[in-house]
Amino acid sequence: MTAIPYRQKQRAIVALCCGIAAALMLPAGLVVGYNSVLNSGSGTNVNDVRTLKILSTPVALLATVNTSQEITSISVIALSGSSPGGTIISLPARSMAEVRAGEEPRRVSDSYSGGDAAAFVADVEGLLDVSFSAVAILGRADTASLIDSIGPSEILLDTDVRNTEPDGALRTVAKLGRTTVETSTLVDILLARQTDQAEADRFNHQKSVLTAIANTVGLGLGPRSTTNDTSVEDLTDITAFFQRLIAGPVQVWQFAATAVTNSELNPFGVDMYQLDVAEVTMIMASVAPTSITGTGVAGQLSVQIDSPFNNAVVSREIVRRLLAKGLNVALVREVPGPPPDVTQVLYVDQNVLGGVEDLVSYIGEVTAARTSERAQGIDVQIVIGATFAVFLEGNPPIPTTTVVAGDE
Repeated sequence: MTAIPYRQKQRAIVALCCGIAAALMLPAGLVVGYNSVLNSGSGTNVNDVRTLKILSTPVALLATVNTSQEITSISVIALSGSSPGGTIISLPARSMAEVRAGEEPRRVSDSYSGGDAAAFVADVEGLLDVSFSAVAILGRADTASLIDSIGPSEILLDTDVRNTEPDGALRTVAKLGRTTVETSTLVDILLARQTDQAEADRFNHQKSVLTAIANTVGLGLGPRSTTNDTSVEDLTDITAFFQRLIAGPVQVWQFAATAVTNSELNPFGVDMYQLDVAEVTMIMASVAPTSITGTGVAGQLSVQIDSPFNNAVVSREIVRRLLAKGLNVALVREVPGPPPDVTQVLYVDQNVLGGVEDLVSYIGEVTAARTSERAQGIDVQIVIGATFAVFLEGNPPIPTTTVVAGDE
């Protein structure tokens, strides 16, 4: 490669990352995906094709509920597939649920009205397209007991945290700035809610709590597990699940959320937030690939994305376009760079190429090649190349897909 094309490629990559980052304001600091999620030691060879096992990445739902039986925080915990530790993902309690045609729009927290835990869990699973191994909806005492082993933690808050007490009085739970607090205060922050307070005004407080926990855990607390096989542990119990999480490094992610102001989507004008489907898919396919339930669309190809860019916004954008193409993004990984010049489409069975024949209009120039190694359940492996960044410089629209009768 000559010097001039190389500089052009570098400028395209920088422009892509800066432009998308400014638009999405995605959180920074998370290493998306586990490079060790594929276990080559558990691979099998059939007809000269090596199939690699995707290590188990179980997921738990942890929600907090106040004395008024309101869901105040929702955290999803994904355990690492290869070692103790994992990722805690925060989403708004007032996230808009996925509803069937004809159903009235609702927030996932609305499903818990009257203490209906099953409906609430089903709504969160449907929103994230995952299945939970453990579920806990905890009040103050049980939440404090769960995280008690964390100990005092340093927390940084961008605003004061206040709570409306049962008698109507407004109590300051914690003040803005950096301070060290006991675990009981961390719990109080998760539970705090002012009357008529918008979720957007308290969402950062939840991330601050999770970040404080992750920073306190560091490389892990307590004895580390002697096995990487999560199947031998009782991970249906939230205490065992959480202890495995904090036995290793903890990453934190908070989904971006947009207030729903459209009168058709939000006819009653309630405080409700919409998640970005591409971001949700990117994160869950990265940290919890074995817990994804899938769309269930017959004939839909399963795709693995390998990104040498090590940048979440690049991964999110290719996920968005592949979803629009009708592909099932099942696994997202970060891999060592630099990226190849041209985006690679790798396959084992040539018959799958019919499902990606017009991929160029979605993600730019690609080159297809046969591979002798694939992850279990994966039809196509896509390695993002520099051509993807160049392609996006022109901000090309995503082609619309026409549904043919009989396809549904």
